[in-house]
Amino acid sequence: MFKDAFIIFRKELKNFFKDQRTIISTFLLPALLLPVLFIGMGTVMHTMESKAQQTTFTVALEGNHDPRLTTLMADKLSYTLGEPQEAEIVITFPPHYLAGTRAQVLVTYDSSSSKIEYASQRLVGALQEYNTLLADNLLSLYGLAGDDLQSLDIRLIDIAPSAVQSGGAVLALLVPYFLIIFLFSGSMNAGLDTTSGEKERGSLAVLLVNQVSRTAIAWGKILFVSVISLCAAMATFVGLLITLLFSLDGMSLTGASTSAYVMSGSSLVALVLLLITTALFAAAVVTVVGCFAKTVKEGSSYIIPLYMVVVLAGVTTMYMDPSELIALYLIPIVNTIFVMKESFMGMVNPLHLVVTILSNLCFAYVGALVVARLFNSERIVQTV
Repeated sequence: MFKDAFIIFRKELKNFFKDQRTIISTFLLPALLLPVLFIGMGTVMHTMESKAQQTTFTVALEGNHDPRLTTLMADKLSYTLGEPQEAEIVITFPPHYLAGTRAQVLVTYDSSSSKIEYASQRLVGALQEYNTLLADNLLSLYGLAGDDLQSLDIRLIDIAPSAVQSGGAVLALLVPYFLIIFLFSGSMNAGLDTTSGEKERGSLAVLLVNQVSRTAIAWGKILFVSVISLCAAMATFVGLLITLLFSLDGMSLTGASTSAYVMSGSSLVALVLLLITTALFAAAVVTVVGCFAKTVKEGSSYIIPLYMVVVLAGVTTMYMDPSELIALYLIPIVNTIFVMKESFMGMVNPLHLVVTILSNLCFAYVGALVVARLFNSERIVQTV
């Protein structure tokens, strides 16, 4: 049976690689999307901040013209004083304000402009420094300084694994989501094409009347979809590596430094095993759905709700720490994301990894049995 299954597998691969557009969308785009996305975001943010730093803003300062405040403001931002009607940012002190008295200060700005929002944050920083300066002046009247009121020397000691401190936590936040999304998108394209797509083209009926057993046909198609799904995920992982290698000034992925991050061998093995077993699960599920559709369009309508569930699982677990509840590692997708997080943070739990792999394989095997049963029944013929 498996010899025939590999014949079907090779036939599907041959058909797949005939279409250059499919190859580009499955392999090339995932490898390029992450670098373009994150490096592009970093470049845009860096450019916007540089432009804001070079811009001279018009600021209105009402109720206080203390030269100490204007000096602090000049250290934070390039600005000129103007009237409130013309100013981009208005700082308002109460009428008849005296330096050192308790008062509420209003900072009025337009948050629809990112540059003005940046400038307002810089001015708020200047006001905070001015507030500290006034407090020091008041304390000096009693022979005290601000440091005299500080009795604690607080120091932070990070005991997290080195992988976390070097950027692994940032990677654990984002990368599992992208890997899962591209893994499923790859399986969706290949799975629907090899099932409902062949029905629509009329080639499945010809394949079913061959001497090859229908069980072998089913396993061959699942193997094919699994390989394409896995390749799509690995292409995404390659894109991640490109992002880390060529990120601007070692900064990427929401600004956290990942240039010093190194994945351990055990974590890399765990990640590959996760991708393989999850690809098998995704391939089995998508192939089952494709067997019930007569056309690719109909299959897409069936698969979209499943895809939304995958996206929802990725989004809801993005900011969650890996759970210790073992039951969660029996749930496909959720278990893979949690163990991927552990892998990137260098703290893989062997029990979690084993339970996840076995769970994914069990679900994939059940899905494969369903596909084989459908191919061995007249139901698959009736939907051709």
